[in-house]
Amino acid sequence: MDLDLTAPRSLLLLTLADDELVTGHRHSHWTGVAPSLEEDLAFSTLAQDEINHADVWLQILVGSNDRDAVDALALGRKPDEYRHAVLCERPPLDFAYTLARQWLYDHFDAIRLGQLADSTDADIAAVATKLLHEERYHLEHADSWVRRFSGDDTAREKLAVGLRAVWPEALWLFEPLPREDEMVADGLMPTFTASWLVRWAELMVAMHDEIGLADTIPTDLTMSGDGWVLPDDFFATPGGRRGVHTEDWTSAWEEMTHLHRAHPGAQW
Repeated sequence: MDLDLTAPRSLLLLTLADDELVTGHRHSHWTGVAPSLEEDLAFSTLAQDEINHADVWLQILVGSNDRDAVDALALGRKPDEYRHAVLCERPPLDFAYTLARQWLYDHFDAIRLGQLADSTDADIAAVATKLLHEERYHLEHADSWVRRFSGDDTAREKLAVGLRAVWPEALWLFEPLPREDEMVADGLMPTFTASWLVRWAELMVAMHDEIGLADTIPTDLTMSGDGWVLPDDFFATPGGRRGVHTEDWTSAWEEMTHLHRAHPGAQW
């Protein structure tokens, strides 16, 4: 199979798949060690959902459900060929950090899916619409836990620490994609990622105000006449969308792809 992974459509689909795949992999680390049986099951289910979403996006890219081809894309690329945001690759740390990451990421993903539901690409639009319905349960989980944490002083402080750690890298979810101009011109993406940031920030700032944690929002995010914006040079240094990752990703990639590399061509 000869796929051009540098084409605008391929880059968009890889970004979608990689965000979900790596997020799902990190969620799976809570299986068996979560603070409660309820959350053990919850994060195991979230992990399965995200990995399944990645699989669906890769099937669109491959053009079929050919398992060998999909697995090769999911697990057979080099570390710098993945397009996920750096936030997704960070280790789980504690439960408050994981919750903060899930909260900010899943609200981002819901806005992204809502935009892609209007894509001119029929396959992308159909999958985005379907996944948007599933995403409701992820948001309900994150929102309910955030409100629970905010109602207890000790838990609220732990959540605040998690949010302060997550927020700076959450902004990199909005790093412009390579060839994004072409994606928007062709209608693959109806709008630029900068417009997603405006909607996401408006929602998240309001929710932070509601729970009394607005002081965790980084000062890079400011309000202008056009809504919430970042400094013009914020994305001057390439990040995850362009294959630039951290040492955390090196170890996560080795773990995630170990069986695929150890047993090439194996059928599971």
